[in-house]
Order: sequence, then C-alpha cells, then structure tokens
Amino acid sequence: MILFVLLIPLLAFSGVEAEFGAYSDFIWRGTTFTEHRPAIQGEFDFQEENGFYLGSFLSNAEFSDEGLNQYAKVTSEVDVTIGKRWIFSSAEIQLYYSKFFFPGAGVFDTDEWNLQLKHHHVNFEFSLMDDYFGYHSRYTYFRVGYDWSYNQSMDGAFYAGFNYFDREKGSIRSRSTFQTLDGAGNNDYIDLFFVNRKILENQSWIELAVNWTNRNEYSVDSNIIRKDPAKDFVIIMAYIIPFTL
Repeated sequence: MILFVLLIPLLAFSGVEAEFGAYSDFIWRGTTFTEHRPAIQGEFDFQEENGFYLGSFLSNAEFSDEGLNQYAKVTSEVDVTIGKRWIFSSAEIQLYYSKFFFPGAGVFDTDEWNLQLKHHHVNFEFSLMDDYFGYHSRYTYFRVGYDWSYNQSMDGAFYAGFNYFDREKGSIRSRSTFQTLDGAGNNDYIDLFFVNRKILENQSWIELAVNWTNRNEYSVDSNIIRKDPAKDFVIIMAYIIPFTL
C-alpha cells in the first residue's frame, strides 16, 4: 500500500527511473534478508532538476525474532527514500534519509541517514541508525569501494564494509518492550562484496556476485549463549530490467 501511495505523485512526471530484478539471495551489508532464498525486487527513483529525489524499494524478505515479539516475522520490505544529489565533473555527493518498513512486523521498522561520496572510481559510504531493526542499539556503517570497466558492456566493483554496534551482546533491549533480551544484539563485523555486471543488447543486465562476512550468529539455549559463524559466504546471481516511466 505504501508503495502505491508513493507512486501516485511520481507517475504524474516523466523521467521516473525504475528497475525490476530477480536475485538468488537478498544480501544487505553481509546479511541475508531472505534466509538465503531468492528475492524479487523493484526500485523507483524520481529526480527533479535540482538534484532532489524521491525513491522507493520493494522486496520479499524472510526473517524473524521471537525475542522481540512472537509475531515479529518478516515477509516483505518496503523502503521510502528522500535525498539530494550533487553531481560534478569527476565527483558525486549524495545525502539521503530512508525509512525501512516491514508490513505486518512493524517492530523492525527503522530510520537511516546516509552519506555517499564518489570521486572517479572510488566510493565511500557512511550510514547511521539510532535503532537497529527493533533493538536499542546505535548502528554505524562505513564502506569503501572501487568500480571499473572491462569493456563497454561489462564492469565490476569491489566493496568492503565495517558494521559497528554501540551495545555489546547481551545488553540489547527490545524497542517495543524495553526488556533486556538475553543474547540479543550483534558484534561488530566486516563484509566484502565483489560483483561483475554484463549489459545485454536490450539494456537489461545480469550480475554475478560473491559476498563474505565474518559476522557471528548467536543463539540461546537454557540461558547459555552460543556463538557460531554465520553462513554468509554467498554466490549471488541476478537479472535486472531497467525502464523509464
């Protein structure tokens, strides 16, 4: 519903950039949002002449946390973004605010502020959340990257990110009940992402990517917290179709 409300004003203008894609996994900063299952995603982005833009993102998703709420089970994600781009001859700056919505599992709804800088082929990203998807924990993300072209129809990119949380494991409180959750929270981790893209004759493209992270997953059994490496070494295949409304 949120997506359709957002699209009503956008469709009144020409030049709305959009894309739909099919992915073998939905990976966000080293973490799967579909339990390593496929995802269908759509994006819409309208930018006016001064660089202000309004965007939206829609995807199926799958994760849950009964420690937050017994009904906290995610089946989809809808994001709304408003931002500003400054484009120069060899650089680009982008500042935006995003709201993450998880229909039917609102305990996970989250706000994010993001700054991105690009100079030639070098990329830098800084992101901040006051609450991390339902937990009282400030989350900061830093990422650097480099992109390049093999030829006119094929390019690649490599990114390295650092995920920082201000509360240690076991001291996180639920945003909905304010109760401390044994074993809840995250330890800091890094994520690495390498992707190659091939543009086809119809201007759609295919992607082959590799994701790796040293993130740990925690579980609680009889009040004993266990830590195991997350299964987040993933090979991701995708097919994306862009179009203009």
